[in-house]
Amino acid sequence: MKSYVVHQLLDRTLVTHPGQEIVAPAKRYTLEAFYGRVLRLAQGLKKLGLRKGMVAGVLDVNTHRFLELHYALSMLGVVIHTINFRLAPEQLVYSMVDAEDAWVFVSDTFLKVAEPIAGKFENWVVMSDIEDLSSPEAMNAYNYEAIIETGREDVPPEAGNVREADVFSIFYTTGTTGKPKGIRYRHKEITIGTLQLFHHLALHEGGARVSSSDVYMPLIPFFHIHAWGMAFFPLYLGAKLVLAGAATPERQVQLIEREGVTWLNMVPTQLHMLLETGKFGNVKILTGGSPFLSGLAKRAREAGVTYSLIYGGSDQLGTAISVVPEDVSRESDEAWEWLRVGMRPLPMVRVSLRDRDGNEVPRDGQSLGEVWVQSPWLPEGYYKRPEKTKEAYKDGWFKTGDIGMFYPNGLLYVADREGDAVKSGGEWIPTGTLEAVLSDNPAVALVAVIPVKDERWGQRPLAVVKPRGEVTEDDLRAFLLEKVSEGKIAKFWIPDRFVFVEEIPLTSAGKLNKKLLREQYTK
Repeated sequence: MKSYVVHQLLDRTLVTHPGQEIVAPAKRYTLEAFYGRVLRLAQGLKKLGLRKGMVAGVLDVNTHRFLELHYALSMLGVVIHTINFRLAPEQLVYSMVDAEDAWVFVSDTFLKVAEPIAGKFENWVVMSDIEDLSSPEAMNAYNYEAIIETGREDVPPEAGNVREADVFSIFYTTGTTGKPKGIRYRHKEITIGTLQLFHHLALHEGGARVSSSDVYMPLIPFFHIHAWGMAFFPLYLGAKLVLAGAATPERQVQLIEREGVTWLNMVPTQLHMLLETGKFGNVKILTGGSPFLSGLAKRAREAGVTYSLIYGGSDQLGTAISVVPEDVSRESDEAWEWLRVGMRPLPMVRVSLRDRDGNEVPRDGQSLGEVWVQSPWLPEGYYKRPEKTKEAYKDGWFKTGDIGMFYPNGLLYVADREGDAVKSGGEWIPTGTLEAVLSDNPAVALVAVIPVKDERWGQRPLAVVKPRGEVTEDDLRAFLLEKVSEGKIAKFWIPDRFVFVEEIPLTSAGKLNKKLLREQYTK
């Protein structure tokens, strides 16, 4: 690489691994063939008038075409907007308008979503394997494959004019605390952040350790931080990449077995669904985005799944990943528990825990504070949102709004979102820890703990439980009292109420939707 520009990530791999496979729904081709399509796509899009500084939205699942657009748009200096298809319709349109999408690429999977908003955006490209597919008339859309056919297999001269400081992508937060907020990342930030994330996974002992011989399949959607950097790393490494498209959990398991997949990323709820198939196991996973409950971790281990936990987000990229401390045996139960809760900051990342006045709290394994993060890949703030930027970004630090603590060995534990933690009688109750303990009960399939108002204590915890079998409130209270006697939780942490439900709502990122639960149960 001559510079930290996304399309230059392919330079080395095209020499060392041109025959490596990329596998996607209805598509299997080599990295060399992939690159040829990228060049023709970039040339074809150039003919249509796409140019540096424009924004192109992409509404698709993880497919080969979405992957190709990452590199073709990079060559033209066009900013890629990875549209979150799980946003509510009004939020989805808001993000597209706010990002100023001049072009929109939509797969046939989402044509019904796109049809009502076709008139709001002038330029559409439809991506499909169906040759005679008819798109809505209001779109007046171009055909993706036809665009590729018009292009030459040459590097466009614009590719040499793209700089590290140019904006590469924009994506939006999930909108669970108001309107989605846009975050723009430059080429240098997205490439360095991605490479350092996987550098950490190769450097330290952990369950999701990476190697060039692994076969990778991202289950995090490309709209979420480019699948946590998976749009770049396997290709940079020259490893086999498998894209699952819109596959169901059952189909994903079939893909894993057929293609020899060894490494995946996913949120804990996706892991839960894969384990429910009864056929998932013997792979490495990187998980995060919500608390990794001990009951789920135990089920994963029993299935032969090794894991590492990542902490980060759209507005900070990767910050820390769990490791096995050097003085702990890799095969011990203690090692597995550290991989579930104890994270080491990535190289070049600084993490500080602060009280409400911005003062650092002790690193003693007991003191909780808000997690502040500093890294070379932090964005400058939220797009067009100066007030929100001022609240969250201060003197080169990002104030995450998460509550955490440092263990004496220096590993970081993130307990909760500040808005999710319970402040009872002036003392914090970390709901993530409480959820982890409750999930140890085999009758609990999924659990979310939320704060509710209390006249005496200010707030008290309420547990919303999706049961796996027969279980009562008294059963769970007795179970937690046992954990009190074992020293795992304090007695005052035990929820005053338990609510049993058939399903617990999730956010667009697959996390527990505690905002919705608070609205439902705290009225």
